[in-house]
Amino acid sequence: MNKLTSILGGLAVFAIAIVFIVQFRPNAGQQVANGPTCAIEVRGACIPTLHFWASYRMMAPRGAEQAMMRQLRLRKMTSEGLVERYLLNEDAKRLGITVSDEDLNAELTSGRMHISAPVAPLKLADGTAVEPTKLYPYLGLGSDMVRYWPVKNKQTGKFDLKTYERDVRSTAKMSPQEFRTYQKEELIASRMRDLVRSRVQVGETEAFARYAKDKSQAIVSYVRFDKRFYAELVADKSAKAIDAWVALNKEEEERVWNARKAQYTPECRITRHILAKVNQDAADPDAEKEKAKQKIKEAKEKLDKGENFADVAKALSEDGSADDGGLLGCVGKGKMVKPFEEATFSAEAGKVVEVETQFGYHLIVVDKIAKDLEAEAIGRAEVDKDIYLAHESERLAAEAAKSILAATRGGKKLDDAVAAHIAELEAKAAKAAEEAQGGKDKKKDDKKKDDKKKDDKEEEAAAPPSPFASHEARPVVETSLPFNASASPIPGAKSSTSAASMAFKLEKPGDVPNDIVELFNGYAVMTLKEKTPASKEAWEKDRPAFVARLRAEKQNDALTAYLDRLRNTLGAEIKYGAEFINEPKATDTATEEPLE
Repeated sequence: MNKLTSILGGLAVFAIAIVFIVQFRPNAGQQVANGPTCAIEVRGACIPTLHFWASYRMMAPRGAEQAMMRQLRLRKMTSEGLVERYLLNEDAKRLGITVSDEDLNAELTSGRMHISAPVAPLKLADGTAVEPTKLYPYLGLGSDMVRYWPVKNKQTGKFDLKTYERDVRSTAKMSPQEFRTYQKEELIASRMRDLVRSRVQVGETEAFARYAKDKSQAIVSYVRFDKRFYAELVADKSAKAIDAWVALNKEEEERVWNARKAQYTPECRITRHILAKVNQDAADPDAEKEKAKQKIKEAKEKLDKGENFADVAKALSEDGSADDGGLLGCVGKGKMVKPFEEATFSAEAGKVVEVETQFGYHLIVVDKIAKDLEAEAIGRAEVDKDIYLAHESERLAAEAAKSILAATRGGKKLDDAVAAHIAELEAKAAKAAEEAQGGKDKKKDDKKKDDKKKDDKEEEAAAPPSPFASHEARPVVETSLPFNASASPIPGAKSSTSAASMAFKLEKPGDVPNDIVELFNGYAVMTLKEKTPASKEAWEKDRPAFVARLRAEKQNDALTAYLDRLRNTLGAEIKYGAEFINEPKATDTATEEPLE
């Protein structure tokens, strides 16, 4: 009986093979395409439209909406995957790699349907690139690029030809014979990918070095020298200093002015404002608005009593311009939000107007209306100041960072070096203010010094902190979170300066790098606080999973490099049909292909 069962089973498998190979005529059930025959041409070879839409449908998760497919760039994913399939099939011919009917039958009867999702980065129209492998999880795909179809009878657990045919026609929209041809190319491409991946090896030494890099951690203390701090509090803003810089940098000044000229001419208005902010995301927006209205009411009352607008702005405005008396500079059209601009350009000089914008409530006053040559002179002066401060604050921040670095390398603690730096800046500012007043305040203080020592101490204790100690961008010693060699310990650090690499070269707590760290808005100095190397015990525990992950990563890199070489040789001439590479607009339903 067992022998008879074995014979009958063998005959059944043979019959299925005959059905796959012979039964379906080449054009049986083929749908007539209304569009182009070729979706893509590679060196004159045609990748059929039929294959494109089959891959598109098979790549899309069941029930996926078209909006999601547009977001995932499914058309581009499909096209690039088919190009890679073509390149792999062409190189397979060179290597003599093929797929037998038996192997193909085994895949189809098991329900393993192959798709060519791209591996190489997708280059987008805006010049950016997307790693398609990161999109696989959203498509429900693994690295094997296989979709599993339920082609077996639920009761018997055996291959069901009718179920298979139904799925082929409904999902791939192909005849069974066409689907075999399509899947054979996919399976050859799959074997080529496996061949490339199989050549990748990961050595023990290499794996541990990478593990140590990823798992070793460090903590640093650091201080940032923000250019805003030096522009607002330290830089010499006198006309003499600005003019001297412009005289040495006339070419740059002229270039920047020509780029900004339209912001000031033919008319600009020297404008100040007081802002009462409204937090639109607050739990109670109405209460926020009422609070802002009360602040504006308080400001208007002060102005009605004759108080100076700049003084009221310093006291009450919630805008960054408050420290400068609410001054926004000479405002031209197109620079501010529309309600603010309309209020500004309809106001009479010296008259306070009120306006509401998305930021809150404003009181605006126009100090002066400048036109033509006067507007150009004012605008050029503002531009000169802007570019001078950009350069000067950069220089001052770098100078401060290098000074602190030298002090810490000389053995001074970072906190002490920063405190000394702030004290020096305060002393210089006090001396400059004293000199500007001709020494009058100093003489007055000297005269009353002996009689008012106690009062002076009390006043000093009650006095608000200096702007150097309270500025939001002041240099302050901070501590990083634990980080590894691939992370950045300092917020805003430029990638060109590897702060993590610098930190991991340090050996013991208190060690200082040889150089400062460049930030997008200044510079930073750091010292090592703590370093914890990866342990051998943790390595032994994590080794199997880590090695597997590293191997998969290297395999993907090897496959990407291999496909790049094939593109440079076999895929030099690729022509895409526009509808097969560009996603349709959300309103363009005519070009959308149904997924079901």
